[in-house]
Amino acid sequence: VPRLIWQKIAEVFGHDARRLAGMQGNHPVLTGWTVGCIEICLTHPLEFVKRTLQLQQQASALHRAASVTYSSPLECVVHTVRVHGVRGLYCGFKPFMILAGPRSAIRWSAYDALSSAMRRRSDAHPVVREGVCGFGAGIIEAALGQTPTQAISTKLLHDQSPAGPSRYRGLLHALRLIHAEHGFWRGFFCGLEPAVIKGAATNALRFPIYGALKRVVQRADETPRPLPPAHALLCGAAAGAASAVATQPIDTVMAQAQGLESARFRNSLHCAREIVATGGVRALYFGLGPRCLRVCVEVGLQFSLFEQISPLFDRWLDVKR
Repeated sequence: VPRLIWQKIAEVFGHDARRLAGMQGNHPVLTGWTVGCIEICLTHPLEFVKRTLQLQQQASALHRAASVTYSSPLECVVHTVRVHGVRGLYCGFKPFMILAGPRSAIRWSAYDALSSAMRRRSDAHPVVREGVCGFGAGIIEAALGQTPTQAISTKLLHDQSPAGPSRYRGLLHALRLIHAEHGFWRGFFCGLEPAVIKGAATNALRFPIYGALKRVVQRADETPRPLPPAHALLCGAAAGAASAVATQPIDTVMAQAQGLESARFRNSLHCAREIVATGGVRALYFGLGPRCLRVCVEVGLQFSLFEQISPLFDRWLDVKR
């Protein structure tokens, strides 16, 4: 279905559908889906630590009543493993795992569709094209995949944290309670504004930075070729680190807007003001260390895996035809 949608877009813009299938290959949806699932299995513990530290805000009544306050990422890991075991680091993992594939597929296929459309209709510099297309892909990904994923996961994590009430007995029980207490829109799409802003900004940085670094590595080649895994991993990690530092305040606001106390914030600006008023500007950067590490690994893996897996799917599926 997603492929047919991009083909219809191609017809509107006057492109051939095969070219719109992707810059890196002919099966961006399948490749993106696979890459997303592999990546989240490896990086979720870092997401857990980052999100837990971000939720430790003086603006939070739940946090002020908590019995434990983590002063470092290591303390968070040690305490969680001691109390809950290694499984504790995967709290909130199920919604990420279920939606990681669709979310990644949306990002890559949207980027490929927008990039192909822009190539046909303009001669923009590659950095400009990658930035604009990354911006658009980030908005689409955040609206359709990222917001519900992180809204559910953040509430699960917040519920099981030292500040949480520990009410959710599992994912299905959590979904029922979230819907009953907050409704569909406020429950599963809370934090949409900061999610869209963050998604647009991060992808508008990641794609052009990765593309620029990739071209530097490939400048001695007469024809482009997939980067070796190590080179793609390093280029992706550099792009991820830059985007993580630049968008950390937005990510912190999004965490508060999607937690158990999301209903008390009128909008994203009100949420940001509350955080700064009670904890200072420094509070916007809680969890920066684990987020930088997580995003470096995440983006490095996604770009390197995409470079390697895409040709494999192309050869296998094209032969099947």
